[in-house]
Amino acid sequence: MTTYAVIMAGGHGERLWPLSTPERPKQFLRLFGDRTMLQHTAARVLPLTAKDRILVVAGAEHAALVREQLPWLLPENLVSEPMGRNTAPCVALAAAILRERDPEAMMIVLPADHLVHDEERYRQVLRVAVAAAKKGSHLVTLGITPASPATGYGYIRANRAWSERTEGDVLLVDRFVEKPDLPTAKRYLASGEYYWNSGMFIWHVRTILEELEQYMPTLVAAITRLIPHFGSDRFAAELEKTYQPLEKQSIDRGVMEKSDRILLVPASDIGWNDVGTWDSLRSELGHVEKPWGHEHIWAMNQNYVGKFLHIRAGESLSLQYHETKDETICVIEGKMRLRIGPSEEELEEHILVAGDAMAIPPRTVHQMEAVEDTRIVEVSTPHIADVVRLVDRYGRA
Repeated sequence: MTTYAVIMAGGHGERLWPLSTPERPKQFLRLFGDRTMLQHTAARVLPLTAKDRILVVAGAEHAALVREQLPWLLPENLVSEPMGRNTAPCVALAAAILRERDPEAMMIVLPADHLVHDEERYRQVLRVAVAAAKKGSHLVTLGITPASPATGYGYIRANRAWSERTEGDVLLVDRFVEKPDLPTAKRYLASGEYYWNSGMFIWHVRTILEELEQYMPTLVAAITRLIPHFGSDRFAAELEKTYQPLEKQSIDRGVMEKSDRILLVPASDIGWNDVGTWDSLRSELGHVEKPWGHEHIWAMNQNYVGKFLHIRAGESLSLQYHETKDETICVIEGKMRLRIGPSEEELEEHILVAGDAMAIPPRTVHQMEAVEDTRIVEVSTPHIADVVRLVDRYGRA
């Protein structure tokens, strides 16, 4: 059985607006290093499959971004949804396409916008899940042990070991529960029987299509009518006609909450974060080492971001500008050289010392260099991924 990865790259990033916008949602942003979240997702699953076995399902309006960020993706492996209909139609469409190509295909279904710190452990967990799903009897999901009584996640109750021999821990799922209120979440946490729903799934295409047929037959019938058009010039038009009347439904509500054929592989030690809120993003970016020093984010929300920047003597940030981000800097300690102007050819040099401040509007070219060890406070609009580097001594893009 051949393993395929389906990356769900739909969504418009409403929860992290205005950092994430409908034009460029968070899965297409470089929030962690020089890769976008989509690029991180593809890179960490590649050791389990191959580039020609990765499919990306994204909104048609973001197809160009997918091609730009994954230039190696085969054209036929980019599936453009004409409109957002949540994850159930996305999964059904990808499963139907894969079944036509390979009736014995195994699917790893991954959101494009999650963060995983321990990638090797993540792949070990996925191997266990794939081995369990290959038996064809169950759908498999990855569960995260709750670290707090969070009300922003769905919960999964799983407290019994699966009787089949497997390579690692595999549990039988009793039930999926949508986002609970706080008292309920506290009970779940205290019981030790519940996991957070990670939104990552593994199954045989036959198994998921059987469950979709049982619980969402209208959706399956609609997708099935598309099969003769796969790969043809008519596909995009027929897909739009099919999607238009579809109900918006998640795979969690449509299938996972109803099915009695679900297994869970604990994945609590992979360092997972869905980065779905400003607080979760700030927790991940709180302290970041940089080649010039480090930065510490002390505030982050939809209105502003506050940072401390520590720049070592003789080091400098890149010569850069921001398309949208509007920032003001103030030197707290030390001395720095600020080159700033409307273009690379029209830069003025300023020496700033403790107490000096400077506004840096959008589209303003600038570079900060520490004459001596310097500490700066920066307050800006929340467009933290909005950096266009013109010159960088550290070789960053």
